[in-house]
Amino acid sequence: MKQLRRMTVAVLALLMPFASAGATAEAPPGPIPPGQEGQRVVSMNLCTDQLALLIARPGQLVSVSRLAARADMAVVSDLVTPEMAINHGLAEEIIRLEPDLVLAGIYTTRATVQLLKRLGTRVEEFTPEASFEDLKANIRRMADLLGNKDRGEALVAAFETELAKTPSRWSAGEAPVVGSYATNTYSAGAGTLENQIVRAAGLRHLGEEMGINGSRRVPLERLLLADPDYVMISPRFVNNPSRAAEILRHPALDLRFPDERRIAADVRYSICGAPFTAEAVTRLRQAVERTEMKPEESSAKP
Repeated sequence: MKQLRRMTVAVLALLMPFASAGATAEAPPGPIPPGQEGQRVVSMNLCTDQLALLIARPGQLVSVSRLAARADMAVVSDLVTPEMAINHGLAEEIIRLEPDLVLAGIYTTRATVQLLKRLGTRVEEFTPEASFEDLKANIRRMADLLGNKDRGEALVAAFETELAKTPSRWSAGEAPVVGSYATNTYSAGAGTLENQIVRAAGLRHLGEEMGINGSRRVPLERLLLADPDYVMISPRFVNNPSRAAEILRHPALDLRFPDERRIAADVRYSICGAPFTAEAVTRLRQAVERTEMKPEESSAKP
């Protein structure tokens, strides 16, 4: 039987380019009946990995993506246990695990997602969070899928409690302006999780003030002319040897934004919306406050 399933996967992989061209959209699966929530769950996306790791009951999550086990990529990598298989988003390896529920993002390997659906596997796809409301909705949805609603509500409550601990010390017009710069000159604007994080920290967001919606490429010259008070740049991106990261090592960027005007962003806390995203708000506000602090205030600190 298992050999037959592997053969089916291989045949579908060959037919996929031709079948998808004329295929009609499949009806979404119906709701999971009470008591029949996912018992053997596989996640193949970093963001669904982390939510599932925080919500799943012991033994329920049988596999996560290779990124979830990396401490430099996942905040909750320590929750990955030796019993969990590490997957690489391949249909062949996921089918062998015989899951009754697969978790994916809407941009997760499309060929794999479509193959799994054609084989009758239930796949639930999550949209990336663009706001705190999206974040809370995805936590609750994950909790419903895993049959652990109480845990989901507890995580939402913890997120809201942590956010309440970071009131702004600046008035609206006096708050510093914070922007971001990433590989391939990308910067975030309104309608992004980064925008929510910056505003929740009591700061003004450069991308929003520049009229950017979503994530867009911003020429270095435009960033320099905008001259925000601070720019968030991930050290991991700066140290990346790829050509896409060369712009982050440009002398003009170093000259305009020396260390005291840079915030070393730990993108692990913001790349996925999760309860720990509240910590990104706290970290950002504290980083700006340390720089903005007057010398006499600094010396008075223990």
